Amino acid sequence: MIYGLTGGTGSGKSTVAEYLKELGYIVVDADVIARSVTAKGSPVLDDLSKAFGDDIIDENGELIRKKLGSIVFGDPEKLEQLNAIMRQALDEKMLAALGKASEERLYGKVFFDAPTLFESKREDFVDKIWVVAADRETRIARIMKRDGISREEVEKRMLSQLPDDVKIARADLVIYNDGTLADLKQKVLNALEK
Repeated sequence: MIYGLTGGTGSGKSTVAEYLKELGYIVVDADVIARSVTAKGSPVLDDLSKAFGDDIIDENGELIRKKLGSIVFGDPEKLEQLNAIMRQALDEKMLAALGKASEERLYGKVFFDAPTLFESKREDFVDKIWVVAADRETRIARIMKRDGISREEVEKRMLSQLPDDVKIARADLVIYNDGTLADLKQKVLNALEK
């Protein structure tokens, strides 16, 4: 079984993914794959530069993710343009990584950590979907603290993702993360038992 693990920014999805790794599960990280697809000198990076400007590339020829994010977050057309540029290369790498992970899996489960699982229309990659959700204000506070950005920038990011209620309605299991880290870990263990 391949489980999609998703959740809005600041929900604690990455914390859940790290805990699953600690428990011995294989977690395929969509963001890590996306970074490899946009590596220095890659064709995808060239396409991104043409679409969004040379100033998204630093002096070392590497993508400035925050700069690209500031361009696409809050602008649905530009976000869709970004997704279109990256989709084919990402899909090929993601499917290959999931196939390899499935051969090496432990306990019959592989997790696909994909923050934009629904937005990028990759639900077909997985058998079941877990959504990590948290109260909006909790999420905003977490992101402001984690990334050192303003509330306005956080809200702009949140607008580029589907609302939690939409994700929750499409989930096979929801992990609510409004408590302590110990509470969250217990909820993950309970979810694994199910």
